[in-house]
Amino acid sequence: MKAWWRIKKEIKTIIFSLVICVIGIIWFIPIFWMLSTSFKPTPVAVAEVKPQWIPKPFTIENYLTVWSPAGGISVANAFKNSVIVAIIATIAGLVVATPAAYALSRIEFPGQKLIFWAYVAILAFPGILFLVPNYFIIHSLNLMNTFSALILPGLGGTFGVFMLRQYMLGIPKELEEVAFIDGCSRLRFLITIAVPLIRPALVTLALMTFLGSWNSFLWPLLVLTTSDKFTLPIALVRFSAGWGDPYRGIGPTMAAAFISVAPVLLIFVLFHRYLLRGISLGGVVK
Repeated sequence: MKAWWRIKKEIKTIIFSLVICVIGIIWFIPIFWMLSTSFKPTPVAVAEVKPQWIPKPFTIENYLTVWSPAGGISVANAFKNSVIVAIIATIAGLVVATPAAYALSRIEFPGQKLIFWAYVAILAFPGILFLVPNYFIIHSLNLMNTFSALILPGLGGTFGVFMLRQYMLGIPKELEEVAFIDGCSRLRFLITIAVPLIRPALVTLALMTFLGSWNSFLWPLLVLTTSDKFTLPIALVRFSAGWGDPYRGIGPTMAAAFISVAPVLLIFVLFHRYLLRGISLGGVVK
C-alpha cells in the first residue's frame, strides 16, 4: 500500500511537471516568433503564408534600422531614458522605503498602527485612482516633461514599505537591544545591521521597482510631451505607427519590441526566485 502511495505521488509530480512545461512552451512561442521575425528581411519574408521559424535569409538590418532615428523617434535614446529613469527610481525608492519600514516595524509612537493599516488600506485601491491627483501635483510643480515627473510619484508607493516592514519584523528584538546597549543609534542599527539582514527583501523590491518603471506606459504618456524624453514603451508605439506600409514595418517593430523585452527576460531568469519570494512575503500581514 505504501509503495502504491509513492507511485501515485510520483505520477502526480510527473503530470504536474509536464503541464508546467507545456505552459512554458506556449508562453515562449510568441517571444521566439518575435525574435525570429526581427531577423527576417522585410517586407517579403514576414508576409509569407507558411510560417518560417528559422529566418532564411538571416539579417540584422532591422536592428540597424531601430537604432537609427525614424520619423523623429529614436529607440536608442528612449532605451537610454528608460535605463536612467528605472535605475534612479529604484535607488530612490529603496532609500525612501527602508527607513519608513523600519519606523513602522521597530519604533513605537502614537498612531503607528493607524498609519500601518492606512498603508494596507491603500494597497486595496487600484493605482489608476491616483493618476489624476498625481498629474495635478506634477503640473503645479512645473515638472511636466521631466524625468522627475516619472520618478517622484513612485516614491510614495506603499507596497515597498509594507513588504520591508513585514521582513523587518523577523529581526530579533534582543539583537536590537544589545546594539543599543553598546551605544548604537537607530540610524546606525538600520544601516549596519538591519539592512544586511533584509538584503533578500531589498533585492526583491529593487527588481520589482525596476520592472515597474521599465514597463510603465500610461503615466509617461501623460507627462512626457517631447520625443527626446520618451521612454521605451512610448517610443515603441510611436515607432511602430510611423510606417506607411504595415508589412515593411513588421521587422523593425519586432526588433524594437525584443530590445524592450530582453532586459525584462534577463532579469526574470537571473532573479526569479527573489520575485517569487517577494510576492509570497507580501501576502502575509503580521
